[in-house]
Amino acid sequence: MDENRSFDVIIIGLGPVGAVVANLLAPFNISILIIEKNKMIHPTPRAIHFDGEVMRIFQNIGLSSYIKKISRPSFQGMHFVDKNNKTLLVRKANKDIGDQGWHNNWYFFQPDLEKILRNGLNRFNNVSFRLGENLIKIKDLKNNCILTTNSAFSNKKKSYLGKWVIGCDGANSLVSKKISKKVTDFGFDEKWLVIDLNIKKNSVRAKKLPNYTVQHCNPMRPMTRCCINSSKRRWEIKILPKDDLKKILQKKFLWSILSPWLTPDDAEIERAQIYTFHSIIKNKWRKNNMVIAGDSAHQSPPFLGQGLCAGFRDASSLAWRLAKIIKGRADNTLLDSYTNERKKHVLEFIKLATRCGQLINTGKKSLINKYFDSSLKKNKASFNYPKPQLGKGIWEYGKTPLGQITPQFLFRKRLLDEGAIYKFILLENCNLKNNLQYQDKKLLEEIEIKIISANKEIKSWLKTINANVALIRPDRYLYGFANDYSETNKLLNSLREKLETK
Repeated sequence: MDENRSFDVIIIGLGPVGAVVANLLAPFNISILIIEKNKMIHPTPRAIHFDGEVMRIFQNIGLSSYIKKISRPSFQGMHFVDKNNKTLLVRKANKDIGDQGWHNNWYFFQPDLEKILRNGLNRFNNVSFRLGENLIKIKDLKNNCILTTNSAFSNKKKSYLGKWVIGCDGANSLVSKKISKKVTDFGFDEKWLVIDLNIKKNSVRAKKLPNYTVQHCNPMRPMTRCCINSSKRRWEIKILPKDDLKKILQKKFLWSILSPWLTPDDAEIERAQIYTFHSIIKNKWRKNNMVIAGDSAHQSPPFLGQGLCAGFRDASSLAWRLAKIIKGRADNTLLDSYTNERKKHVLEFIKLATRCGQLINTGKKSLINKYFDSSLKKNKASFNYPKPQLGKGIWEYGKTPLGQITPQFLFRKRLLDEGAIYKFILLENCNLKNNLQYQDKKLLEEIEIKIISANKEIKSWLKTINANVALIRPDRYLYGFANDYSETNKLLNSLREKLETK
């Protein structure tokens, strides 16, 4: 064992989700060890899309300005077309800044993103790395864990002691299996071929392709076309029963699929790989001092581009809870609400992605009326990403938008979160500061709540929810609202009770 020290948190996996968890936890000055089986960042793309809420998470780890430079905002949505290329359905998008303070949709090259997230961790002296080590064993001691790894190069075994273990180690997560092997499967299980292309600069054909995602809802060959940026594109093609799996990765087959749009004169194939798309949620996300996030906890078909987004939301929901527990400001049971909240939220996206998959596979217009906005005119059906309410957890109960993501406003020429990075925010429109007693101020200090007096834009939003006060969590979901000092006092005390150590 590494006898010289134990760690407050050991994160398994330094993919994007593990890196975001670490970037959120590190400012709390807790000791973090990250174990990653690969020494280098994976060089090829995998996930390619995130949304405005995720960019807000990047803002709260202080890296949004860097990530903005390597990402492309998308303004034209996602178009579902039939076998004759006629539009069936559109996922909405626009050029305006969205309610999260950022554009609603972004495309990126994953190695670029991972490099920024890893470099961000170099800001902190309390983060240690063990790259090139593979987790092979977990000994659960209830209040901490002993982890055993072996080196990918020397096969030398090492052991580490951690008070908390976070599994961000993907679909075959060892941490997840240690917690529980039971899953809920929503029935989507299909093999798809993914082709990533590097576009040649002078390709006339490539320049004529749309810069938005096209979903080909054609039972003869369901397919997705994505524009990552001007130099990178992706095709996702369903593997049919008639396909010869021995030949499907050969260039002859790949270019036969791509031939309606591109030839070898237009692009080079960066990679071609077969994936099995799933729609599952693990039944348990926590056992004792082990917890999971991202693909370790759930897997979604990729047709909404929300799989990785869900993992980032897990990270944002998890980190503030765990930090308060480690700092002795909350009881361990605070993590039970993490599972309840996130499972309900991610389920809505998985179900919608599965419905999109059904439409892509069949091209049936009847599915649009069944699953999407049937009130719109024929051939103009559209939908937005949902804004699901969290499951039962750390928020007051009542009508929406309680338990939903809150908008981010401009405040004194800056985005609101900049004044309270990854902290609770109390927005008020009733001169609350003048009414606060000593004990109130002490409570605000204990929970680390930043009070912000409403400007015109914030007042307008508060009016829409019939409130003068709104309490926003560090992950930017609405905890509760009130209308006067007395109600606010009750609101703050209810939060304290939920965070209190037993």
